[in-house]
Amino acid sequence: MAKDFDFKRDVVDLSFVKPVLIDFWADWCGPCKMLGPVLDELYREDNGKWELVKIDTEEYQEIASYFKIQSIPHCKLIYERKIADEFSGAQTKAVVRKFIDKNMALLLADDVEPTDEYFLEIMSNQKSIPDPKFMQELKNFVESSPDHQQALIALAKHEVFYEPEKALLRINMGEDKKELNELKEDFEVVKEFMATEFDLKSQNGMLLDQIKINLLAGETQLVIQQIIESVTKDINNMNGLARRLGIALFHIWGSQADITKENRKLFDMAIW
Repeated sequence: MAKDFDFKRDVVDLSFVKPVLIDFWADWCGPCKMLGPVLDELYREDNGKWELVKIDTEEYQEIASYFKIQSIPHCKLIYERKIADEFSGAQTKAVVRKFIDKNMALLLADDVEPTDEYFLEIMSNQKSIPDPKFMQELKNFVESSPDHQQALIALAKHEVFYEPEKALLRINMGEDKKELNELKEDFEVVKEFMATEFDLKSQNGMLLDQIKINLLAGETQLVIQQIIESVTKDINNMNGLARRLGIALFHIWGSQADITKENRKLFDMAIW
């Protein structure tokens, strides 16, 4: 299990995206070592349809106590925060396969992908772009619904600030070529800006460096103020990078975002 394991994020929240099978085990448990590879193999076969989370009862005693685990191995299937089903003991692959298939058919009867309603619920929590924590929520959604175009674009808009090549590749997979081509131009500007090492000996270089820091910190209002200050000092500095960044950010944030509504006119006045 990853060192940054978070039960709420990795089990509770994820269970609203797809079923999560918890394998309660311990290193001293022989039957656990028999069941573990079976679960790993079935997980790989189902290619992300459900999530497998292994919880060491010695390391996470409070979680094991909460679920009243008295013997191991013990597996509990969580869906939408509730225990959907469970089983104990080192079962064969055929038995576990039957358990998984039965529950997937029941839990995901209508559609194996999350609904647009759930996607809109996720998006309602978006406060700013970029936001690494929110980006992880979108990644979880996309893992279970890889063809959801809006989710792919939403994820790429965060990803471009951290992994621009991956974000550009992601939008190349989209269907709306006109929209995505326009977004690609904005992504290229962000990629250029994030990769640039600014001259900290110059006043504008220091300002651009601060813009980068504040952008990653989610200080979008301060970012726009500093971009306006930069273009006011020298609109053509570094081939107009600050101006091009401002335009790209407003496109990425969208015309209906509060940050755009409150600042676009001031920015336009500064560049014209």
